[in-house]
Amino acid sequence: MTLEKSRPVNLPDFHKPPLNEVVLGVQFSPPRGYQQIRAGEVWDLFRSQFPLVEEQPPLAPSFETFGLTPFPMPFSFGVLAGAQHDRFWFLAPKKEELIQFQQDRLLHNWRKVGDQSNEYPRFENMISRFESELLSLERYFHSIEPRDLLCNQVEISYINHIALEAGMPNAAADWVKFLDFGAAQPDDIIMTTRDTITGPHGVPFARFQCDFNTAVRPSGSKMYVLALTVRGAPLGPTISDAVNFLKMGRELIVQKFASITTETAHGIWERLQ
Repeated sequence: MTLEKSRPVNLPDFHKPPLNEVVLGVQFSPPRGYQQIRAGEVWDLFRSQFPLVEEQPPLAPSFETFGLTPFPMPFSFGVLAGAQHDRFWFLAPKKEELIQFQQDRLLHNWRKVGDQSNEYPRFENMISRFESELLSLERYFHSIEPRDLLCNQVEISYINHIALEAGMPNAAADWVKFLDFGAAQPDDIIMTTRDTITGPHGVPFARFQCDFNTAVRPSGSKMYVLALTVRGAPLGPTISDAVNFLKMGRELIVQKFASITTETAHGIWERLQ
């Protein structure tokens, strides 16, 4: 399959965005015949670029549902069937990129590390690589039992760290348009909004989540964390459907980021278009 490698010309762009991490993820039906003893074989698919490994607790299956619960949280549940499967991190040498793998999920993370000078490789490069990683995993699972990867949930997150350095504006309203406390600035902010995304014929299939919180940098100074996530079901079960969902989610996130942040912030981040 062919992906466009150039950035869509209609999207807002920034020379110095506060982007700290990007996560692309696909959840799929657990493949038949896979056992955790084979995790090393999965690592071999990616080891040349991701030679380090860490074990992490597994992520429970998670599905965005609509009309089933009054609580404004995603519906998550775990199914205990057979042995527990861990989650593995396969990390690049400098740990700025990693693949997360467990029997029903594959994610690719890029993040700022060290002195925070490593540059974001851009979505077009990330999605192209992630698609290749999904196809490699599908081919591997197919060698165990002939069956395509059946994608059931997809997610994309952009996590921004807005550093409040000396001489910078420090009120939330200086950075985002939806929070203005006037002179009564709170010590901490913890805020989440969630919006439904509808597909053909007005049927909901995904949600857009915005998290805005105060946090503390390793240096001890204050910052704001603005995380934007699109999560839901692809319009079909194939890798191509999952990739199309990620492209759609990326466009929504970039447009939303530009629309909810202020002109002052755009000047500091050097908005290009």
